[in-house]
Amino acid sequence: MKHAALALALWMGAFAGACGSATPPPETAADKDDFDGETLPSEDKATADAESAKPAKAEKTAEADEGEEHASPAKSTPIQATKFEADLKKIGINLKKIPALEKLPTAQKKKVMPLLQKALGYDTCEGCHAEGDFKKETRDMKVAREMWRNFVVPLRSESGGTLFCDSCHAGNEHVLNRKDKKALQAFMEEEYQNKLARANKEDMECGTCHGDAMETKIIEKLWNIPK
Repeated sequence: MKHAALALALWMGAFAGACGSATPPPETAADKDDFDGETLPSEDKATADAESAKPAKAEKTAEADEGEEHASPAKSTPIQATKFEADLKKIGINLKKIPALEKLPTAQKKKVMPLLQKALGYDTCEGCHAEGDFKKETRDMKVAREMWRNFVVPLRSESGGTLFCDSCHAGNEHVLNRKDKKALQAFMEEEYQNKLARANKEDMECGTCHGDAMETKIIEKLWNIPK
């Protein structure tokens, strides 16, 4: 069960980087995206540059392996009730009965995008969408769809309440403080294991997020979305 919490944390971290800058008007953004010198350095300088680059590369790789390429907030964000349920109902979306994100009618997609943006605390849309081409497929668009499919649709709060992106993000891009591993583990166990349930009433188990093989890289391995 602890690993299930970790999987959800990794998922959120991936989605958290989904939007960047230059938001077009909501109608336009969603409409366009249907979801449908030649001098070589001396040998000495080249060697010095190569040597100085090695530690940085190793450090970056280790950081990425730990899932800490993003800055950690001062405090991890607890699970909470979504603030957008009424807004979603106004555009005809019932969180208890929703299809995959890509299957939403275009009119609803156009209206749900601003809510996704607010839920994650972004000013603009370019993290998910390519600048100047909102129809171009990006990695973050794929991750967003899988987040919706694997978390918004099938998961609930422990009391049976619906979840939306802000239930975890609460208007913030990064939601987990990863500096203290033991504290992080305890937080995820309390928040993601104990406070989440499945809509189908089945137990929330490790395999719910990780699969039977307990795969930790769910985005790359289970969702088949390469880095």
